[in-house]
Amino acid sequence: METDSGRWPAAGARVVRRVADGVARAARAAREPLSLRATLLLLTLAAGAYAGVLPLYLFVRARAAALALGEGTAAIVALQEDLARRNSGLHHAAALVRRLVESRTRPAPGSLDSIRLVTPAAGRWYATVPAVLRAPLGQSEEAVSRVASALAEDVALLERGGDRAGPARRIRTLDSLTQVADQQMLAAGQLARRDFLDRQQALQLAAGEVLRDAILWLALGAVGVVPAVYLVRRRVWRPLAELEAGLARVAEGDLTTGVPVRGSDELGRLAQHFNEMTRVLRDRAEEQGRFAAAGELLAGVAHEVNNPLMAIAAHAENSIADPALPEPQRAEMLQILRQARRAAKLLRGLLRFVRVTEREVTRVNLNDVVRGAMDLVSYRFALDEIAVGGRLDPGLVAVEGDAIKLEQVIVNLLSNAIDALRTIKPPRELTVDTWCEESRVSVAVADNGRGVAADMVPRLFRPFATTKARRGTGLGLYISRQIAREAGGDLVLDSRPGKGARFVLWLPAAPAEPARAPSPAPTAPAAAPQPGGVARPAPSLAGLHVLIVDDEEAVRRPMAKFLVRRGARVDEAQDGAEALARLDGAGGQADVIVADLRMPRMGGVELFATLEDTRPALAARVLFLSGDISQLAEPGNTPVPRERVLVKPVELAELERRILEFIRTREGEGAGGT
Repeated sequence: METDSGRWPAAGARVVRRVADGVARAARAAREPLSLRATLLLLTLAAGAYAGVLPLYLFVRARAAALALGEGTAAIVALQEDLARRNSGLHHAAALVRRLVESRTRPAPGSLDSIRLVTPAAGRWYATVPAVLRAPLGQSEEAVSRVASALAEDVALLERGGDRAGPARRIRTLDSLTQVADQQMLAAGQLARRDFLDRQQALQLAAGEVLRDAILWLALGAVGVVPAVYLVRRRVWRPLAELEAGLARVAEGDLTTGVPVRGSDELGRLAQHFNEMTRVLRDRAEEQGRFAAAGELLAGVAHEVNNPLMAIAAHAENSIADPALPEPQRAEMLQILRQARRAAKLLRGLLRFVRVTEREVTRVNLNDVVRGAMDLVSYRFALDEIAVGGRLDPGLVAVEGDAIKLEQVIVNLLSNAIDALRTIKPPRELTVDTWCEESRVSVAVADNGRGVAADMVPRLFRPFATTKARRGTGLGLYISRQIAREAGGDLVLDSRPGKGARFVLWLPAAPAEPARAPSPAPTAPAAAPQPGGVARPAPSLAGLHVLIVDDEEAVRRPMAKFLVRRGARVDEAQDGAEALARLDGAGGQADVIVADLRMPRMGGVELFATLEDTRPALAARVLFLSGDISQLAEPGNTPVPRERVLVKPVELAELERRILEFIRTREGEGAGGT
């Protein structure tokens, strides 16, 4: 049982570890630079604060002095106006009283009222006067009040008519009080002017300080622009310029381009992603280059492989046609012929798969596409113990698309399914189904593997997303979906948790073709009389003169043997030069010339060009054989009429059919010309 003495040290250790982890995280955060967003935000805030502080400072610093000057000016103006009004009124009232006293007459009714009217009352400016002027202004107010009181007493005496003995004394007293009031008012005015000048000087001093501070602030801002520009240049301009230059070099085809990673911020991570992208593109380009080189090598070898395949198939066909061949040997020859044709079919499919062609949209039956794709990967089914099932709809309608590209899509789906099945133990099952629903034609490829991981589903069709590590390019499903969408359809994953993966390719059904007029039935060949009156079918090539030009004797001889058996007269030549010599001799009127495209000394192309220049009528009778179908990959790649080219290995019955069709076409063109 664990005791408290054992628990507390453990708890303390956990606390210490947590504190240490927190300190470590804080240290890492302190070492990491600010993100680009935070840096730009701080620069923006600093620029805003800098732009806002100066007018705020100017407002606060100059406002107090300007307001003080305004308030003092208003008070002084009010003071001067009030003092001038009262002084004028008092002097006028004193003059009236002096005349009345000196005249020693009783004042007329109403004259005293006029004196009271011109005697001004005290103003209300005292509370608005600055504090420094209130004492002298108070004294002036008292002096003016005494003058007003003296005038009021004189007016009262004059109303009663008494005290007429001392007018001179009262006038002197009034003049003395008026003089004192004038002196007090003069002193107060001087103090007011001095205060005004002090306030004006304070405003000028504040204006000078504001100008100095504004210059210092602007100089400080100019100094601060340098580190700000350096920071922006280092964190933003330079990385963006390097990325732009890198993208331009990549656009020009330089996949070795890399950009320096100058930090761990957003642009630094973008530079890392750019370098990773160029590395992946470079690897993919190398793989594509190796794939293209392998395709070219395969296309170059195809001619050498197809020649022996044709020889084997032709010998087998001739042997099978021999009625004296025993049945066991016939069965063996049938097996040889079947395997030769199978090898030729696989080779053609492989060459068709690896070649690069322009997009050629035709009417395609997806069942044929599926069969061709399964032929290409069929060897892996037995190797990996995979049971293949499913149903191909026999009534499937056609779609419009590029048959070769669609075959690549199916091959990619089949290869992915096979790779997924190899990771599980048997039983391993793969199913391929086709069906038509409304206006859609669909193909589904499903397996009973582990399926697609949930975290992989959202990015399954993105470029470079792969679950095969270094074995996968991450482009198969992406390119397959693009091919499907170019054809107006789509490629989707039908998620089946716990039941493996199921991919569905669907394309829009092609519009129905207009009904064609029935072609006339072919005319049966004439019958040749037999001994005893029994007729047998005449050989279909009876009477034709055929020249076979091929450097491979194993190819020429079985072809010649078959054509002779079918009634033709056959000559042989091992190259174009020998063929020209035979045509210049007694056998110069060959009805059909069957020439291989690639031969030593003079190939079929040179032979055709020579005949076009010298004997155009014979050039129109040339059919071509080729075991290298890469020459036919793109229009214009073969300088001979493509419709005249027979791809090796060609079945002997197909050779006969093409010769007869060629003869009928040429005769029809001749009849039309006449």
